[in-house]
Amino acid sequence: MYFSVNTSYKINMTKINKGQPGYYKNKKKKYGLICLIGFLLVFGIYFAGYWISGTNKNLLTVLAMIIFIPTAKFLIDYFMIPIKGFVSKEDFTTVEKLCEPLPVYAELVITASEKRYSISYLLVDKDENIIAYTKDLKADKEAFKKGVVNFLNYYNFDAKVELFTDYDAFISKCKELASANEGITEEEDNHIAFVIEKLSIMSI
Repeated sequence: MYFSVNTSYKINMTKINKGQPGYYKNKKKKYGLICLIGFLLVFGIYFAGYWISGTNKNLLTVLAMIIFIPTAKFLIDYFMIPIKGFVSKEDFTTVEKLCEPLPVYAELVITASEKRYSISYLLVDKDENIIAYTKDLKADKEAFKKGVVNFLNYYNFDAKVELFTDYDAFISKCKELASANEGITEEEDNHIAFVIEKLSIMSI
């Protein structure tokens, strides 16, 4: 499974895929709702059991604990999703046009060198050049590069990775790669998709 980008950007809980603008907000809403329902069930079942039996040593308490475990996992995942780094549909469309014919991906959380990076935009070309932009000015660029390169080396890729915190510099590099990749073949396009498929393993 790899990132999917299309021209439909309705912000809902079912149609926004990894790599699309609105992904962060959509996933946070989804996980937040799951956590709310889960914890309401946990407390409701627990107190119902206590009210019925007069003790917490009953089967309803066991049921409440069973529901609590997956709910707690969703809560951890909820807090792992960034609260910033969002990309608007308009900004994404602008960047997407500048990157043609290369696909561009948005709103990714990539773990590299034991650190999480909130990536606003990411681009891959036919020669395995990978460039990414983050709004986090303190992001460790070298650690990101090392982590991604080492991971992709496992699949025998010769990736050249660069992380930008300067938006204008990132856009300039996008234009450069887009120009160098004009007229890419179907085989090259499939190779880009294959690189993205492996890179997606690093992203939540």
